[in-house]
Amino acid sequence: MRQIPVDTSAAREVLSIDIADTPSVRVAALVEPSADLLDRAHVGWEHFLSTQEESSDD
Repeated sequence: MRQIPVDTSAAREVLSIDIADTPSVRVAALVEPSADLLDRAHVGWEHFLSTQEESSDD
């Protein structure tokens, strides 16, 4: 997992809070959507696109 550093120097000036000089780390989610969820999303997206194409004919 890749860590993303966060610069806290601006927050220290704005909030006037004593923050350690070590950057914060954000955690990325490790859970991925299931194949079923992706299939349903794809079907929904195709349905959405077809309704947009029909409405542009008006």
